[in-house]
Amino acid sequence: MTTVAEALQIAVGYYRADRFDEARALYLRILEVDSRNPQAMHLLGLAERRLGRPDKALEMIRNALDILPGMADACYNLGSILAELGRIDEAVAAHRRALVLAPDLEDAYNALAALLCGRGGPRDWGLAILTFRRVLRLNPNRITAYHDLGIALRQTGALEEAQTSQRLVLSLQPDFGGACANLGNIRIEMGDPDGAMACFRRSLLLEPEQGGVLYNQGNAQHAAGLAEAAVQSYARAARAGITLALPRLGHALMELGRLAEAEQVLRAALFSPDGDVPGAIDLLSTLLIRQGRLEESRRFFAEYRYPHAASPDAFRIDCLTAIAESWVAAGDWERAAALLDEVQWHGSRFFTVKSIACLGRTLARQGRRLERRENPDPSQPRICSSTLATHGRFAHNVLEYVLLRLYAEKFGYRLETPDWVGGCYFDLDDPKPSGGLKPLSYGRHMLNDLVAGRRDDPRPDVDILSPLFLFEHREEWRERVQSWLRPRPEWLPHVDPVVQALRRRGNTVVALHIRRGDFVWFRYTITETSWYVDWLKELWPTLDRPVLYIATDDPATIGDFAEFAPVSLDDLAKDGAVEPWKGLEFLQDFHVLMSADVLGVSAQSGYSQLAALLNRNARLFVEPDAAAGRIRSYSPWTSSSGTP
Repeated sequence: MTTVAEALQIAVGYYRADRFDEARALYLRILEVDSRNPQAMHLLGLAERRLGRPDKALEMIRNALDILPGMADACYNLGSILAELGRIDEAVAAHRRALVLAPDLEDAYNALAALLCGRGGPRDWGLAILTFRRVLRLNPNRITAYHDLGIALRQTGALEEAQTSQRLVLSLQPDFGGACANLGNIRIEMGDPDGAMACFRRSLLLEPEQGGVLYNQGNAQHAAGLAEAAVQSYARAARAGITLALPRLGHALMELGRLAEAEQVLRAALFSPDGDVPGAIDLLSTLLIRQGRLEESRRFFAEYRYPHAASPDAFRIDCLTAIAESWVAAGDWERAAALLDEVQWHGSRFFTVKSIACLGRTLARQGRRLERRENPDPSQPRICSSTLATHGRFAHNVLEYVLLRLYAEKFGYRLETPDWVGGCYFDLDDPKPSGGLKPLSYGRHMLNDLVAGRRDDPRPDVDILSPLFLFEHREEWRERVQSWLRPRPEWLPHVDPVVQALRRRGNTVVALHIRRGDFVWFRYTITETSWYVDWLKELWPTLDRPVLYIATDDPATIGDFAEFAPVSLDDLAKDGAVEPWKGLEFLQDFHVLMSADVLGVSAQSGYSQLAALLNRNARLFVEPDAAAGRIRSYSPWTSSSGTP
């Protein structure tokens, strides 16, 4: 008679021979004899998975783990099935459980690292790097782990290490096309489009007509100023099924002045599955406005519906933004602002259009308008960033501007900027773009190195494209930056009364920023209110008549500070002390943060960290120490940026 152990071996043989139905049948027979056999349950789960029944597979593997919780391989397989079902957080937990049980389980480490990369939160990339390195300690010959490690390193900005990792892959396996392509992406970010193009050519020789590589080759060609070549690469990428290439193709055609072709491509992008629909909406809106076709733009975006979404309202906010933008172009600030007044969204373009419309409405009600000057002498060395307002929101845009201006002033270039919220709110006088500049993509590392003195090969007469970011906050820049970024006098009647109302309530304004919202969605570090409550309990008795102001996108957090009688903008408005600046309440909060006597920022928030950089009054700045679960003091102008 066949024993259970022998039957299990036979069933495993069926499974390995891809005879999954026979394996399943035998596992079921084993369980008829031994109903609590965890190995049979686990292996039955694997057979169910291969037969396309993942829910049944999960049930069987979980039953097995209920009986024998210490099966590391079952935990690993549970994680793999959960990952296939898109249940990423559960999958991560399952792989971590497997590694607690079997600390040397190489495949579980690799799977965990891949999941962390896929989840893509700011902390996830760092954890993925550590996990890939553990894989490589266990198996130094796992070439794919070096490749994936390089991708994760690039995401954290560790470009030199990322480059080393991909080059190691190619030294071990010269025909690894993916490593060639990813090395090309790194070279773009390092400001070497020629080197990037060489990498992409090599990758395409190894694996011709890869849509993703053609797309990135187009990016490199665009960064090198080879617009015609970029058009060809983007078009080939689109033909290879990369619909994300269509907006980039449209943009390149616009730069070449081939507007009819660009319009055709962008309209096609709006009806293509899995494409960058918001990007296509933004570009088509820009094109129609540039041609003065404002009424046509409004009609099109009012009627547009994306055909590949379950909801007919998909991308409605993007369309409303485009319509509002056309009213801004027509100088009708009231209609533009009214269209977006009741809409809440986190998109960059939406934020820019809504905020500028609301600022314009404020002036229009006084019989005034926003004015911009032309560059008096475009023949002089200059730089521009035509994309300044297209990535991130207020703080991100401002810190991009600071980097650009530091660069321009260091090398004697005139800075031109498009319409952007900081340019309207702060007392700046940069001229409008004059056009005709060669684009410079992926310039953030190069610009930071130039500004910080780590390299000396500046490039004048370029349009430096977003995303950018200021990596360091040097004390030597503080006075200059603070002198640039002061509110225009016409806005003070809307922001000063908030600070004045607080000072009537006490002698020491303590302002805290508590950010939730998109930080929850994108898995940024969350500042726990309990950390600030514990800190305030110690600080409060030492202050002279303190008043606590909370700036937050989650009003529910304010109640956590009840013992300190917290005040928010809504509270002041209800008391009649101030009038909310409709659509621009974030500027009123920001003004309090940059005027407070004690300022507490939110973890990884550029908004409150920017306020700290501009605050001339505070005698104490504090920030969360997430690792320690507490609040600590810090100096805004001697730190590196930790903002997203």
